[in-house]
Amino acid sequence: MLESFRTHKRLLLIVLFVLVVPSFVFLGIADYQSFDSNDVKLASVRKNDITQSQFDQSWRERLNQLREENGSSFNVNAVDTPANRQAWLDQLVDNQVLQQEMVDRHFNATDNMVRQAIASTPEFQDNGKYSFQKYSQFLTERNIRDVDYEQYVRQGLAFAQLLEPVAGTVAIPAQTTALLQTAMTQERTVRLKNFEASAYEQSVQVSDQETNEWYEKNKQSLQIPAYVNVDYIVLNQDAALKTVDDVSDADIESYYKTNIEKYTKKERRQINHIQIQIPAGANDAEQKAAHDRAIEVAEKAKQSPESFAELAKTYSDDAGSKNQGGSLGTLAKGDIAQLDEAAFGPEAPGITEPVKIDNAWHVLQIANIEQGEVQPLDQLKDTLKKEIELQQASEKFADLSTKLTQLSSTERDSLQPLADALQLDIRHVSGVGQEALLPKEQAGENAAVESKDASYFEVGRVRETLFSEEVAKQGKNSGVIEISPSELMVVRVAKNVPAAVPALDDVREVVLDRIRAEKGKQQAAEDGQAELAMLKEKGPGELTGFGKETTISRLTQAQLPPAMLNAIMNAPSDNLPAFVGFELPEGYAIAQIEKVTEPTAEARNMFDQYLRQAMITGTGAQMAQSVTRLIRQTHDVKIYPEADKVINETAGNQ
Repeated sequence: MLESFRTHKRLLLIVLFVLVVPSFVFLGIADYQSFDSNDVKLASVRKNDITQSQFDQSWRERLNQLREENGSSFNVNAVDTPANRQAWLDQLVDNQVLQQEMVDRHFNATDNMVRQAIASTPEFQDNGKYSFQKYSQFLTERNIRDVDYEQYVRQGLAFAQLLEPVAGTVAIPAQTTALLQTAMTQERTVRLKNFEASAYEQSVQVSDQETNEWYEKNKQSLQIPAYVNVDYIVLNQDAALKTVDDVSDADIESYYKTNIEKYTKKERRQINHIQIQIPAGANDAEQKAAHDRAIEVAEKAKQSPESFAELAKTYSDDAGSKNQGGSLGTLAKGDIAQLDEAAFGPEAPGITEPVKIDNAWHVLQIANIEQGEVQPLDQLKDTLKKEIELQQASEKFADLSTKLTQLSSTERDSLQPLADALQLDIRHVSGVGQEALLPKEQAGENAAVESKDASYFEVGRVRETLFSEEVAKQGKNSGVIEISPSELMVVRVAKNVPAAVPALDDVREVVLDRIRAEKGKQQAAEDGQAELAMLKEKGPGELTGFGKETTISRLTQAQLPPAMLNAIMNAPSDNLPAFVGFELPEGYAIAQIEKVTEPTAEARNMFDQYLRQAMITGTGAQMAQSVTRLIRQTHDVKIYPEADKVINETAGNQ
């Protein structure tokens, strides 16, 4: 975060560009005219039209981009809303306005500016230097032509020329900054007393009249949202296992022999060594001297094996191991092939005769032997059978998934042909809402929320598919939905259940709980306010029920309930201790403010690093938007009635 604020000027340009340009739509002014001239017009800037095809294409690309960024958590119905569609159309209009303004004012970017901008993009660099390979990979992955991307960069640089002079001159007055810094970093030491609504609920009495009146007034809050009951099939490892042929004893034995190394524990030996180096280009006498020295060392080691580490330290020419007792570690045969005969020949631990390897003699100490063993077939039969089945299931899954994909494209009116062909069970759940799974008391039997497959229906893409035009309204099977590479499903709406308000008798207990909660919270607030008035009038006296001291500031406790944080930090502090009360979701609370501590140097530094530049950047972006709106007034912008229909289309149709 700190680094991003250090480079806030670059960040500001990025923010501006994102605000005014759909960053993934490579449309120039000419491109806006490339669609069918008979297409429905939603807006126009002078003589340049923005059509429904353009809007749909760019909006679809935006939704797909969000799908990729958010994965299974993406819920198109929460994003594809009239408000967001309206904002998107405004963005397209602003984009066209600014492009026209650039043409009018002759703002442009040279080829050299474009090249420098691309070369300085971190995503296209390797060790701080421009990498053509990374740039090409970026374009290939997004299926973008280099000329289109360069035009996009050129447009961004031109936008910067148009808006940066406005946004880049933003300055927040020092006095304002100082006040904000103090407000954000000042600390207050408080003690809290809570009045929990739940403590009052048990004593609340509710009459039938109150119940009826509350229901009539608030029944819309009890509405059960529209939901669907779902038939579906799942192809996964378990389903593939059901299609696997029986595994015979002969199959198991053959698999065991083929993979015997997998079930073999190799013998391992702890080996230490002393290396006696033969000088490079040694004559016969020098070679004999090295051999004699190795024999001498071996004899000393045999006479006193426990002193091998000291001998290694004294005599070994291997600088890497001599100070570690000559240790080569615990080896299996083949780890150091040249040592196999000497190290694994003896049957028991001990000292070997010197062995020559390349240009050195080695005296080995076999310090310990871990015996190898082969797990017998009889002990592994069940494990091997499962391994074979899983292997076959993996192969079957590939074939079954191909078949499922083919069938799902031709069999759209029933899941039964798919289930029969692939030996899959048709499963059933109820209560799958567009935004979430309904609780069991609303969903009824086979509630998805309590199903073993609940996680499937918590995937936004599955609910998005269920409420699509084709599946929800036309009653078709969905295509194959990939939950994971090894889990595929096809869904079908068995029943569409419209939103409805349940009868009072069906939700009486819920209504009673709501009334008790409201009355409990009301009583908690009344008692809290009464005690607060007493404390303000008579002073703290003997405080009871207040908790331990805690320190609060806006900078470090931004996650606290806003009502609590604002009440404590806004309370006058000229006469301490001071008392302030505030409502909370769970009741009411009183805070005794005991001490106010002015910001520390560390807190002020945090503000300067993380918030000051964010304020400048945000203010600059707002100014840029304001300037864009002013420019828009000079460019004969028209929004046509057909835009309302497109903006208010049913979510999830993209």
